[in-house]
Formats: sequence, structure tokens, C-alpha cells
Amino acid sequence: MYNADNEKLISWTKKILICTGLWNLPITNNHVYQKIFYIYSMFMRLGCFMFWLLLFCELIRLIIYKYDTELIITSLGVVVNDSKILFKVIIYLKHNILGLFKDVIEKEADIWSSNNEEIITLYKRNIRTCKLYVIVLGFITLVAVSLLQIPGAINFIAIVQYNIEHNATVEPHVMYQIFLPFNKVNHMTWLFTIEAFLAWVGATYNTATHLIFLTLLVYAASQLQVLQIKLKNYDGLDFSSEASQEEIDERIVVLKGLIRDHQQMIGFVIHSNKCTRYVIMMEFILSSLDLASVSANLIKMDSGKGWLLVFFVLLFVQIMLIGWTSNEIKIQSEAIADAVYESKWYLLNKEAKQLTQIMIARAQTPLLMTIGPFGPMTTNSVLMVLKAAYSYVSIMRE
Repeated sequence: MYNADNEKLISWTKKILICTGLWNLPITNNHVYQKIFYIYSMFMRLGCFMFWLLLFCELIRLIIYKYDTELIITSLGVVVNDSKILFKVIIYLKHNILGLFKDVIEKEADIWSSNNEEIITLYKRNIRTCKLYVIVLGFITLVAVSLLQIPGAINFIAIVQYNIEHNATVEPHVMYQIFLPFNKVNHMTWLFTIEAFLAWVGATYNTATHLIFLTLLVYAASQLQVLQIKLKNYDGLDFSSEASQEEIDERIVVLKGLIRDHQQMIGFVIHSNKCTRYVIMMEFILSSLDLASVSANLIKMDSGKGWLLVFFVLLFVQIMLIGWTSNEIKIQSEAIADAVYESKWYLLNKEAKQLTQIMIARAQTPLLMTIGPFGPMTTNSVLMVLKAAYSYVSIMRE
């Protein structure tokens, strides 16, 4: 069973997922509210797809009619970023990644019931880490969307006013560059309503699709750290003394329980990686292109760089957090072997020593989040993204 008391690690991520309509566990016992949320969920998912479709169609129109290069590059950056969001949503839903949050909730119940102060302190620190990720990603995303939409709406109204006063037909290219089957200037109310809805969809889905991945990785790293503490504190009996067979059996049962916990986390990480490795690969490749296109536009533009600068920071923070948390999984999985060695393994009998040796041998192979078939995602991978982006910018400038 799960309840709100066991959702502290995912509590803020859950709120974002509810806003997107992606949360797939019950949010209330009231069937009417649950039905309303289901309808809202379907509406938001449809909105996510329509957002990408409208952006993509407008980009094609801009290219066909040979609009200004800066406008096309800016539109391309938004389309690429939204394509990443849509692809991740499809993968998460296809593989039921959100169902893994049930495991998080169940394991958290064990944390609070352990009454181990060291473990609880560690877990609370990781809860703060998750909340920090929500704040940082949510704030930067909100600022980026606001800097795009609010000044864009003001400029749009100014252009409309200019057209009226000078009997001109200047086409405004502000806010999200979306394709609409009507004249935007003549239907400002509809335009602003659609833009406001898309801003909500874009902000919430961008934040949520990153937080799903990051929260699950923080959880996995937390469980590996908890396991290390349990292993270090494993006080095996001195089996050379006159310990009863019952006491020996109890301690071996405890040790086997720790081994099962290790195997479960190995399975969790392997399953998570199998489901998301192509998400990471896409993030790795497209982030390079996205960073490059935004950087190139920043270099070329003489004014109005505020939104692009914040967008660049958002892209950098997103790829950095993915690299950092993925690297943490690798580090904590390798640390299991050290934790076993620091325990009182030398007091164990032959059977228990063999179990610890097997555990140490397994921990020599680190758990990894991979970039598709191309190798592990680590902090070094983030540097590769930045180098690739720099190379792309150099080509664009030439």
C-alpha cells in the first residue's frame, strides 16, 4: 500500500506530473474527481501533440517561403526541444515508466520504519535534492516561457496597432511560432488563448519529462546509498565462538536480505536503462544541435537576446542534471563493494563469506545509464555535448 506519508521523495515531482496529466496513480478516493482528472489528462496529452504539430507546420512554412534565417533558427530550436518532450512522453507511456513510482513509494515506507537515523538523514538529504531539481527546472522554464510570451504579446499588439495606423500588413513573428488556419492579426483573442494554453503545456511538460527521469535516478542512487549503510553496519557474529546455529542462521538470513536488495536495485536500474536509453541518446544528440542553434542565434542577434540566453541556460542545466545523476548511479553502485569490505565480513562463516565475495564481484561491474548503444551517460558525456555544440556553432558561423 502507498500513501502521502511515503511520497516525500516524489511529492513535488508528483505535483508537476498532476499538472501535466501524466500521473497514473490514484490522486483521490473520490471517483468523480478521478474521472475529471482523467479527462484533463487526455486533454493535456492531446495538447502536447498539437503543440508539436503546430510548431512543426509553421517551421515548414517559414522554410518554404524563405523567411529570415534568424527566425527559422529560433523556430528550429523550439521545434527540436518540443520534439524531445514528445518523444520522451511516448517512451514513458509505452514502457509504463511512471509505474516505477509505486516502487519508490513502497521502498520509502521501509525507510521511515527502519528507525535508523543515519539512513533517514541520508534520505531526507536526497528529498531536498529532488525538491531543488523541481525548483531549478521549474523556475528556469517559467522564466524562459515568460520572456517569450509576455514581451511577444506586447510586441504583437504594437504591430497590430502600427498596421492600423499606417494601413500596413506587417506580419508579426512573436511568441510561439505556430501554424493556425486563420489570420492571427484578425483573431487576437483566439491567438492569445491558444498561446497561453501552449505556454502551460510547454512549461509543465518540459519540466515533467526531465523530472521523471531525474527523480527515478535519485531514488536508485538513494537505495544504493542506503544499502551501503546497511552493509557497513552488518554486525556478523564471530562464528568461531560458541554462537548457536539459530543465531548463525538469523544473521545469514539478514545477509541474504541485503543481497536481494542489491539484486533488486540492479534489476531496477537495468530496467530503467533499457526503457530510457534511447531517450538519453536523443537528448545527447539533439541537445548538441539545440545548444548550437541557440548559440548561433545569440551571436547573430543584436537585440532581444534575453529569451535565448535563458533558453540556453535551461538546455545546459537539463543536460547537466541528466549527466550528473547518471554518473551518481555509477559511483554509488561501485561503492557497494567498498561497503561490503568495510563490514565485519571476517567474522562470518564460510557460507556467509562466499556470499559477500559474490556480492563484491558483482559490484565490480558498475550500473550504467547508457546513451543508446554508444556507451555510458556520465559527466564526461556532458562535456562531449558542449564540445559538439561548439563544433556546430563554428560550422554555422562559416
